[in-house]
Amino acid sequence: MDLLKKVILALFVSISMFAIAPAAIAGVPEPATREEVIESIEEAIKFSEQTLAALKANESKKSVLALFKATKKESKKIESTPVERTRSKASQKMGKARLAFKKGNSEKAEELMTEVVELFKEVQKIHNAI
Repeated sequence: MDLLKKVILALFVSISMFAIAPAAIAGVPEPATREEVIESIEEAIKFSEQTLAALKANESKKSVLALFKATKKESKKIESTPVERTRSKASQKMGKARLAFKKGNSEKAEELMTEVVELFKEVQKIHNAI
């Protein structure tokens, strides 16, 4: 009986290792290079400026929301520890701006997006200083 328990335990452990090993190896993405981070910051600034311009020009709701989405997508690509706090702050303000725009408060959305553009420029400044 004791031998049977040991064999079953050994079999269970070996099967578990075979199941976990491929998942652990496949799931580790490469960290972003400095050039990729710089490009992501520039794209985030570009999209946030386009979003602000669209808000000021009173463009259609659909196009402005698409620009918000593109800005958010680019900002998530910024993978740099020194700028994470400022990037997070910009993303939070962008979320508030999007919500204000969806509720019909375009003036508040413009004000918040102006802050977002400045925060992304600050992210760029911090990252360039590294």
